[in-house]
Amino acid sequence: MARRAWLALTLAAAGLPGLTAPTLGESEPGALRVLFPADRSVLETGRSELICVAPGDVKRAPPLRIDGKRGRWQPYALPVLVARLELRPGRHEIAVGPTKLQVYVREGDVPPEVAEWTVYGSHPGDADGWKDCRACHEVTAANGRQSVGTLREPVACQQCHSSEDFQLAHFHPEKPLAGCHQCHALHGSSAKSLLKAPRKQLCATCHD
Repeated sequence: MARRAWLALTLAAAGLPGLTAPTLGESEPGALRVLFPADRSVLETGRSELICVAPGDVKRAPPLRIDGKRGRWQPYALPVLVARLELRPGRHEIAVGPTKLQVYVREGDVPPEVAEWTVYGSHPGDADGWKDCRACHEVTAANGRQSVGTLREPVACQQCHSSEDFQLAHFHPEKPLAGCHQCHALHGSSAKSLLKAPRKQLCATCHD
């Protein structure tokens, strides 16, 4: 039972290792997957990354527009699409081809029209607030593009999270949880500690 649960969680993230919470990145087969931010989400900061996975048959990055202005993709190879966002407080529209997202960058209280939207957080970046796929993934460069590969867990996670920190947070042997993406939505989540689901629900996937 525990093995089947672990396998199911692993396969759920197989499209790109270390994907996100169930509410992020879901789409119809063959459609663009937006890993962060979610549509109709409230963000704590306007400095973050738009992270998407294009359908496998796409040969060229779709046009990106942010509040009607042309945006720029970072030099990653398809199917990965990454763009740095610097959004002022307030409401914004992000369009990736025909796919449109509404986000609100919070500064103080949110207005009534977005009060029912979900607050999402993303994994902390560097001192400037940016994140780089190379920090967590195997990345290879060719023809001026970076190809994003396997998630380097738990090695990448241990650069910032020590074994002592792990024990304090989990009260669990470390080795069975070495695949951090099994429980954590590494790109972004609406839950504390970037959990994919409530703690008891996650524990129940392996423990009766």
